[in-house]
Amino acid sequence: MRVFDVGFTMNAKRGLDDDNVESPLRICNMEHREQKAKICFNFRSNLFVLVVFAVGLACGILIGIYAYHGSKNMNSYQGQSYQGTKLDDKIPATSPKINIEQCPNKNPNNYAPYESSLFAPLTTKEMKEVSEILWQRRYITTIGQTPSSLKESFIVFMYLYPPRKEDAIKYLYHNGMKPSRYAKVHIQRGAIPVPDVMEYKVGPLGSLPEATIIPLTSPGEIHFNSRIYGMVEENALNYILNREMKVLETLMRESFDGATFPDDLYINYQNGPPGMTAAERETRFIIGFRAVEDGDVLNFLPLSGTVHNPGTNVSEWYSHSYYYLNQGPYSTASDLVAAYNNNMIRKVRLPQEYRSKLRKNAFPQRDHSLPLREHADQPGARSYMPKGPRFSINGTKIKWMGWSFHISGGQLRGPALFDIRFKGNQIAYELALNDISLVYAMDSSGHNNIIYMDASYGIMGGYTPTTIFRDVDCPSYAAVLNTSYWSSLYQKAIDMKSICVFEADGHEALWRHFSGNFSGGMRNRYLVVRVPVVVGNYDYIFEFQFYLDGRLYTKGKATGYILTSFWDEHNPNVGGEKARDAFGYRVSQYQTGPIHDHTFGFKVDMDVIDSNNSFETIHWKAGNVYDALRTLSNITQVPPYFIYNETRYLKFETMQKEAGCRLDYNNQKLFVLVNENKRNRWGVKRGYRIVPLTTGAQSISEEHPAMKALSFTKYHMTVTKRKEEEMYLSSIYDINRMDSPKGHLDLMLDNESIVNEDIVNWITFGVLHVPTSEDFPMTPSMESGFLLKPFNFFDTTPTFDMPQYLEEHGTSNVEHEPAFDTCVEPNTEY
Repeated sequence: MRVFDVGFTMNAKRGLDDDNVESPLRICNMEHREQKAKICFNFRSNLFVLVVFAVGLACGILIGIYAYHGSKNMNSYQGQSYQGTKLDDKIPATSPKINIEQCPNKNPNNYAPYESSLFAPLTTKEMKEVSEILWQRRYITTIGQTPSSLKESFIVFMYLYPPRKEDAIKYLYHNGMKPSRYAKVHIQRGAIPVPDVMEYKVGPLGSLPEATIIPLTSPGEIHFNSRIYGMVEENALNYILNREMKVLETLMRESFDGATFPDDLYINYQNGPPGMTAAERETRFIIGFRAVEDGDVLNFLPLSGTVHNPGTNVSEWYSHSYYYLNQGPYSTASDLVAAYNNNMIRKVRLPQEYRSKLRKNAFPQRDHSLPLREHADQPGARSYMPKGPRFSINGTKIKWMGWSFHISGGQLRGPALFDIRFKGNQIAYELALNDISLVYAMDSSGHNNIIYMDASYGIMGGYTPTTIFRDVDCPSYAAVLNTSYWSSLYQKAIDMKSICVFEADGHEALWRHFSGNFSGGMRNRYLVVRVPVVVGNYDYIFEFQFYLDGRLYTKGKATGYILTSFWDEHNPNVGGEKARDAFGYRVSQYQTGPIHDHTFGFKVDMDVIDSNNSFETIHWKAGNVYDALRTLSNITQVPPYFIYNETRYLKFETMQKEAGCRLDYNNQKLFVLVNENKRNRWGVKRGYRIVPLTTGAQSISEEHPAMKALSFTKYHMTVTKRKEEEMYLSSIYDINRMDSPKGHLDLMLDNESIVNEDIVNWITFGVLHVPTSEDFPMTPSMESGFLLKPFNFFDTTPTFDMPQYLEEHGTSNVEHEPAFDTCVEPNTEY
């Protein structure tokens, strides 16, 4: 072999037809057959071995290349999102192509008209119809376009007027007639001799000639001075204060780093309430820097005042009570300037170039002066649907894994769900956000004792429309639904992408167990309905989570900008420590973060199997054995098998009359809504437990001027008999008429029986917010909520109709979740 190899190599260089060399090819043509046969046999054998070796080597190299590049490409590309339908184009041309299909991209929404749904929010088409109906009745509205004066009558709010529950239940469960759709409309009537605010019910929608307009309030019932703030009024306030800003021009330049109005400064209003009685209208204002695009609440300045602005006659309005560094009040801007020029008051001088840094400090953007965290330049973990969505949307009706419900909501109150069912069982008729209250405390002439009730401004469409940020609010594969709100400024309906729906992976066990005989568990997946909204400086995110075991988790989150107050280190109220005061911490060079709360109020109309329910309070007790056993029996002595006379036990109480409930962790209770007439297999009343997960409680006293309007915040839960006219737990006008509120929750507590009745739970939860430097400039979300949980509702764990993980050791009893083929995450945007 060695000679052969060498000879072959040599002759390959010299040429196989060289006459001086007897190459193997020439030898095979020799006339001597024996020698030729021997030599040819050796040559052919060696050539065969060489060919086999070469082919094997080539195949090995190709397999190695394929394995290396294939696994590398799979790791690099699997799970990424591309525009194409296959991965082929993303793999280098030198590598073998891997045909990995894009995951199914089925749209769960059939885009049925909202108008066909019983509970759907009003559409822009319906709002336009309502505005035309009202415009034709000139005695109700006097303008059909942007209003320019408070002396005009125009539409302020518009949203769905939900059907009567009795009619809806007949339609949903007993083949009754479908209720017609109606709109509820708020009209600010400035054109009539005695201005007021009116509410109307307009409809049926879709029948323009036959539509009726039904007054829901009496003329004068809602005083004009209790009206909700709007841009028409703000424009009038600006007209009054523009003259005063010119008077204050030198003071502002010297104090605030050369700032001028309106180029560098703006006026912030709506620091409510606007008075202690319905007839008053006093609007406090404060000056702030223009550092970010919307109203900057991070850079308020120590200059404030008040405008007396009742009625519609702007010529009679005037400003008064001016303060500078909390020094005042001065009757007019001129009086303040005179005191300033005569050095009669303390002064502030912001450093030069201070204004040039405001936007950088306030605008939420990455700090490029800092290095990225390790691996932050790599994409984070993602979820997607390997076989497409498992939920469906028909108009506003959602179905997923045994759950079904309708999505709704309105401009003022926010998101709502109706007709919630699980595995065909009625769970709740209505689950709806009603209001959000905030009570601030700070040492500021322009901001002290601020109270907000956000329904007054419009939770789901007010000054700022809502829009979904994909991959921030919701994953890219989420389905997005539109809602509409009425713009009082432009007198037209505006669409917005405001609700997203998706299935989420909890990346945890819903339940599990591991033992020597078997391993079993189920992965926790749930459906999410998420609604982000903007109310001024705060963004709220409301979320409903539907679980495979029948639980329903409702929560609210607060994020966005905190409202700040000016930090004055020479303020005599601060004391020796220059980092905090009685109302909060210093969070930046010239700002503090004042304490406040966010209290969310929800209407929860549970129907456990049907509308006849009772409310049980189960007391979690500890005491002696005798007291424990006497809760349900008539024993006279303690059984001997108790090793000591101390135990935990439950004490059951059925609430007889309407009442408010407060959480007390020293006296813990379980709240359960039960159906007295429906029992599970074991004879136990079927029910749902309400689990408040609140972190806050109301601390202001009953004597506080706003406590009646805020009465829903006194309780963590209030139980009342359902009445059609008691639609909400608050009135949007009550904070503007604190002396005589007409729509607060306490009015519903009239001692009616709630046993075996259609009852409503008004659930309140919230957070206490003490802003710190980590909340500046942007507040990480804070959350709270409540859980609705099956409580003897089923006979057993209700998830055994789902595929699960099970491996029984030593047997063939094995089960896993449905398998799926590897696919590329689709670039989904429904």
